[in-house]
Amino acid sequence: MESRTRAGGGVSSLLRQTLQTFMSMSGFMFINVFSAILLSRGLSPDDRGVYLGITMWNGLILGFCDIGIYITSVYLWSRCREKDRKDVFMTLLVWAVGTGAVCVGVVALFADWMLRHHLQADEKLMAYLFFASSITGPLSSLFSGILAAEQRFSTVNLLRVGIPAVLTTCWLVYFTADRLSIGMCLATTSAISFLGIVPYFWQMRTNLKAGGRFRWSIFKEGFWYGLKGHGSSVVNVVGNSSSQLLIFALTPAALAYYQTASSALGILWALPAAIGVTSFPDLVKENPKLLHDRTSRFIRLTALCTLLGGILLGLAEPVLIPFLFGQAYIASVLPGIILLPSVLFSGLSSILAGALNSTGRTLHNSIADAANVGATLLGMMLVLKPWGISGAAFSVLMGAIMSFNVRLVWYGRCIRQIKPSEFLPSLADLAALAQSALGILRKLKPISKSDMPAKGGSLP
Repeated sequence: MESRTRAGGGVSSLLRQTLQTFMSMSGFMFINVFSAILLSRGLSPDDRGVYLGITMWNGLILGFCDIGIYITSVYLWSRCREKDRKDVFMTLLVWAVGTGAVCVGVVALFADWMLRHHLQADEKLMAYLFFASSITGPLSSLFSGILAAEQRFSTVNLLRVGIPAVLTTCWLVYFTADRLSIGMCLATTSAISFLGIVPYFWQMRTNLKAGGRFRWSIFKEGFWYGLKGHGSSVVNVVGNSSSQLLIFALTPAALAYYQTASSALGILWALPAAIGVTSFPDLVKENPKLLHDRTSRFIRLTALCTLLGGILLGLAEPVLIPFLFGQAYIASVLPGIILLPSVLFSGLSSILAGALNSTGRTLHNSIADAANVGATLLGMMLVLKPWGISGAAFSVLMGAIMSFNVRLVWYGRCIRQIKPSEFLPSLADLAALAQSALGILRKLKPISKSDMPAKGGSLP
């Protein structure tokens, strides 16, 4: 469990993987917007609220139970020796199945209390089926983590877009046939959740056949690694719920305006998110002596992409938001512009988090997220009433800056101090980004085997 190999892919290969991941995340975002339109038009506001309440409740419990399985899988799989991989896989598999079972049990325990006054008998049955599908969540986290550690992003990117695309297509058929209902939505979501795990089983078939045994030492190492950063999940769950309640306390319309402003940033959020997803496995495998140089490169790439995208989106928002959402949402324009810098600070914070996580340090996740949520809630209590939803956007920006500062100080103390110049993109960074973008647009096909890192595994 001590070896640390270095993936051999170059900058061009990494940028192509990042751009492909960005494209899949963008597709995921567009599909989600379309599905929200279908639900809002096919269900009554009350029914849509019940459906969203069920899915949010399920996500809340899963967020509490899933103790960092994804980042732990990437971390352990990237660092373990080849002869240990069978045992690492079996240990992680037992952990994931156990987590899913606990999640299903906790949800079912409280489900009757939540659903008693809202659902009919057949709808309640579909809700329990939906809760049972929670077991697929930890398994997906495990398998996608292993694939990410091997730099095999094709299956993950395909499923990220494919699963919501199939689900939205089913809803479109129901909507066209005037059959869209809570029960149909829950049943379809459950079925697709179970079917969506099948491609992962196919990718992992060799590991599943190889056997292996559960090793308590591996479990303790992985569980402690994930647990140190698990507080961030709990803090985020509490923080997001509290923020929505404070905004809703103004008026229900205020929450709608704020969510519209936040939704308009979706395409911009996909940029740093894609860099974070593809860079973390690369940082885990990096030689510790070269980690800072690699991190600096990702910081410059994140700053460059987010700044360019933010400028373009900021210029377009005054026209884009009323065009897409209607003139009634013109009040969302100013909060949307205020939120733009938060994407940059959150993206840079994510890169620093990946570098720290790659060294086995995860406690910063809980501290940084606590600072983020604390600053956001404090800001809302001070400025939400006088400034309205613009105050909410400003508070979120302050939270993002606080989170970034915590990780910047942590990185400086644990790895190396970052010079201000290392945040500034160079002409070489711009040229590399442009070259990779043009390559993606020309080919529009998965990365060839020759582009993969030496230990990146074969393409699916």
